[in-house]
Amino acid sequence: MKRWSAIQLAKLTRRTSKALGKNGTNLPGKVARTIDKNILKKLATQVDEIVFISGTNGKTTTSNLIGHTLKKNGIKIIHNNEGANMAPGITSSFILQGTQETKVAIIEIDEGSIPRVLNEITPTMMVVTNFFRDQMDRFGEIDIMVDNIAKAIQNKGIKLLLNADDPFVSRLKIASKHVIYYGLKAHAHEFEQSTMNESKYCPNCGKLLYYDYIHYNQLGHYYCSCGFKREATKYEISKFTVNPFIQFSLENQIYNMKLAGDFNAFNAIAAYSVLRELGLNDDSIKKGFETYTSDNGRMQYFSNESKEAMINLAKNPAGMNASLSVGEQIRDNKVYVISLNDYPADGRDTSWIYDADFEKLNDQQLEAIIVTGTRAEELQLRLKLAEIKAPVILERDIHKATAKTMDFKDCYTVAIPNYTSLEPMLEQLNYSFRGKHK
Repeated sequence: MKRWSAIQLAKLTRRTSKALGKNGTNLPGKVARTIDKNILKKLATQVDEIVFISGTNGKTTTSNLIGHTLKKNGIKIIHNNEGANMAPGITSSFILQGTQETKVAIIEIDEGSIPRVLNEITPTMMVVTNFFRDQMDRFGEIDIMVDNIAKAIQNKGIKLLLNADDPFVSRLKIASKHVIYYGLKAHAHEFEQSTMNESKYCPNCGKLLYYDYIHYNQLGHYYCSCGFKREATKYEISKFTVNPFIQFSLENQIYNMKLAGDFNAFNAIAAYSVLRELGLNDDSIKKGFETYTSDNGRMQYFSNESKEAMINLAKNPAGMNASLSVGEQIRDNKVYVISLNDYPADGRDTSWIYDADFEKLNDQQLEAIIVTGTRAEELQLRLKLAEIKAPVILERDIHKATAKTMDFKDCYTVAIPNYTSLEPMLEQLNYSFRGKHK
């Protein structure tokens, strides 16, 4: 009776929230969990496969690639594709999407929520994308976060799919007897190098890591005198191009994707690894990969008769550098709108912007940079320290700042929001380019 009441009230909450024009992704789960604290644990027993997707960057794109491909092949799934990746949002997804025929759950999970959520459900499979510094006031240093995750997943029989090219991710191999690795071959693509460096020290013994090849930051082909090294991969991209979207070949298939940004190659091979482990063949994966387009602010593209725009979430130095690199690939004159909020979901500590390579903006054709959000002044100061030559315009209101980019008629808009900035910025771009709210 308690479970039935929790489910019915959660569904009513969702309908009410939608009627009021809200997304209502977390609230139904919060209501259900108040009535029945074990609701998620009970619902999880009804599915055969639960796949967790986690990591600092790329988990939403990886999760959506997996979910889209499964749906394209007629497989019913539970999927928190609206980005609610903590316990209440995950509970909402199980309640609102689960049916008797649904036997697969694809769950993006916030890396800080893994220990808590694992008290309620245990995935059969977990893919990890990468680990970078992110919201240090919530997660602490990377070493601490990885240790906490390893302890939480240890000896639970979870099949781990790990990014072999990230030594922090590879370290999780200690937590499971069943580990599969994916990655990129050396020289698969010449990534732009960054001055940001998370660590070049062995996470096993603390000595200096040696690299035969570096993709970017700490990702690459590494080894240590203690024996810690990049493991052999089961799934690997040997070569890919970006012009402007990613094209790669794998297992005699050529994949022409609608994803921009070379870093998305890691997300593609992560998703491919999961789908193969779930039993899909290459033809089925190709059907999903080549029809996937972003609509959630991750490398999302807009255009009309006179303007083009690209928006990409950046909530840490690695994400910001990736977004700025995409801007470098756009040869047109550009206007940037960059937003920095400091709400709890963003992390109160915004000092990470001093580790991002804003200096590279001086090499681009810029008409202006518009800074916005609750910490707009902090962004303005950071750009001043980077000696940016283009005009820097401050507009604290995110909607107004995003709309202002439309005044630059012959310029390509590059929009870079952080976490809580994403929704208002995306909403304004949808309105400006399509005449509708998200």
